[in-house]
Amino acid sequence: MKAAKAGIDLGIVVTDHEPMLAFYSGVLGLEVVGERTTGWGTMVELAFGETVLRLLKPAADAAPSDGGMLAVTGFRYLTFPIEPGDFDATLAACVAAGAPVTSAEMRAGEVRFVIVADPEGNSVELLSRGA
Repeated sequence: MKAAKAGIDLGIVVTDHEPMLAFYSGVLGLEVVGERTTGWGTMVELAFGETVLRLLKPAADAAPSDGGMLAVTGFRYLTFPIEPGDFDATLAACVAAGAPVTSAEMRAGEVRFVIVADPEGNSVELLSRGA
C-alpha cells in the first residue's frame, strides 16, 4: 500500500454536531473543509495538516461508547502533534472550554503530552516533541 497523501482520514460518529464542531474547530482550530449529507447522515470534514477528521451525525442515533481510553479495545484516542510553543495555550483553551483533563500532563524525555476529553467523551491527546 502506498499513501496518496501525508495524513490519514478518520471519522468520529457523533450524537451532536454543534458541541463537537465547536471543540474541534473553535477550540483546537481545525479548519472546516467540507460539509455534506451522505447515505449515513450529515458529515463535517475538518483539516489538521493533511489529515482530515470527519464528524458524522448518523441519520439514526447511535449508542455512545462506554467511555474511558482503556475501557475497551479498538481505536480509543486521537493524537494531535502540536508545536511545543502551542502546547500550553492549546491545553488552556481546552480547559477553558470545559474539556476535562482525563490523564494529567506527562513527559517522556522531550515528549510532553496530556489527554483531554472532547464534548462526547472521546480521548484527545495533545502531544509536543522538543518541549
